[in-house]
Amino acid sequence: MSKSIVTRLAAAALVAGSVLANAGFVAAQDSNATYSQYHQAIRANEVCRETTLDPATWSKVSTYIDGKINYEIPAGERLTLIEAAKTDTRVLIERKGCESDEVAALLSLYDSELASL
Repeated sequence: MSKSIVTRLAAAALVAGSVLANAGFVAAQDSNATYSQYHQAIRANEVCRETTLDPATWSKVSTYIDGKINYEIPAGERLTLIEAAKTDTRVLIERKGCESDEVAALLSLYDSELASL
């Protein structure tokens, strides 16, 4: 094989590896965003509607959310995302209130996907 062909093949492999790594990073970001959004919806429901989820419901909701993210987030990272979602939701509600469009969207997500579990 000539040196130029080897160089081209190496460059192509490098580009392909970079694209695949980037796709994995984007998928992880999407999973994190999805996971966080569901937990923001749960927290908005708890704060605005003054409710709590019992352990059986938490189990069902957790399993549902895990399925939505294809079980891609490790446990430690999940806990970090949950705490961040709680804080973000608390700040959102304090600043804009439960009647804001942003909180209404979270409550709508809760009602449409989680409330019946």
